[in-house]
Amino acid sequence: KETSRVVIPDKSGNPFNSLALAMSRSIGDFDGKAVGLIAEPEVDVWDEHDFYKGQELADDLKRDTEFFAVSASDGVYDVLTPQEVVEYLGRSLFESRNNGDIPQPLEACERLIREASRLWLKESGIGMAYRDDITVGVSRINFPA
Repeated sequence: KETSRVVIPDKSGNPFNSLALAMSRSIGDFDGKAVGLIAEPEVDVWDEHDFYKGQELADDLKRDTEFFAVSASDGVYDVLTPQEVVEYLGRSLFESRNNGDIPQPLEACERLIREASRLWLKESGIGMAYRDDITVGVSRINFPA
């Protein structure tokens, strides 16, 4: 039977006396690869120079452009779109200083985690509080001038 858990049966092969780990990824855990863990993360590489290519922006506008990176698990992206996550966290990074109604980045990440958890509970339809791993972090990126 297929499961979302990594199960290592005991020496007799009994799965009920086994070790079970409920996760889909373990970055860098190459020993776990033999029992089903995916040890290599999905990574998107973005080049700042590609962003400016073909754009006629003055140097002062380039200096005023602000960048940030989001790292989140599939537990977030299974229930929220990347666009929703980026817009919400971008506002927290760049607008919260001037607007008390917008949460600071740490609180914004915590709210996203709670919202993803709520959506997992709502969408699971299994009558129990199941949710995937939910992790999110955000950081500003300052490129040298």
